[in-house]
Amino acid sequence: MDGKGKLKRLTGVVFLDLKKAFDTVDHGILLSKMEHMGVRGTELAWFASYLADRQQCMKIGDVVSDGRGIECGVPQGSILGPLLFT
Repeated sequence: MDGKGKLKRLTGVVFLDLKKAFDTVDHGILLSKMEHMGVRGTELAWFASYLADRQQCMKIGDVVSDGRGIECGVPQGSILGPLLFT
């Protein structure tokens, strides 16, 4: 309270920078949480298929690396990426 008996209000903000956050999502944990929330059967299998067997490679100039399997993370740039991350 201030000297006049009025309440003072304090406002605070916290900003978090989650670098590479989309890349850290474990597929097994994500699918387990989805199942716990009621996603089952065909829908759960669809999400599992969507996340499975993805590969990434690098391109520098005209040179492209061999593809490597992705074991965690949600696809960025897709409409489902933010939903799956959340």
